Amino acid sequence: MQGCISAFLLVLSIASAYAQEVCTYSIYISFPKGNTLSGVCVTRMEQNGDGALSIVNEFGIKAFDALYTADKDKLKLQNVIKMLDKWYMRRVIAKDMALILNPHKKIPKSRTVSRPEDGSILLTNKRFKITYQLQPIDHVTE
Repeated sequence: MQGCISAFLLVLSIASAYAQEVCTYSIYISFPKGNTLSGVCVTRMEQNGDGALSIVNEFGIKAFDALYTADKDKLKLQNVIKMLDKWYMRRVIAKDMALILNPHKKIPKSRTVSRPEDGSILLTNKRFKITYQLQPIDHVTE
């Protein structure tokens, strides 16, 4: 299990040689009915503002990938697991993840984002009662 995640992180760090910034986080997402998702989140931001992220759980199963386009200010989810692959869940998660990838984006009233000095991120979607907690694992700047 640990070897699979380590190999995944190694491949992402090699593939992101042309990226500006790669960050890895431990992520914990809690949903309103008591469902949770935890694992590793790897984000990559390019110099032009575009970005991508991937979330993998502890068993090495990919929860979803996301591609962020700065020009359109849109985030598109890809390879979403069955539990989250519903049109309404995809829409909410995409809007929430866009706030994580773009710290300069205006925060809607239905969400709160805190970014303490330690590099962690706490995003709360008050309307749908979803909480995203990201703790940095390591930080690499290219």
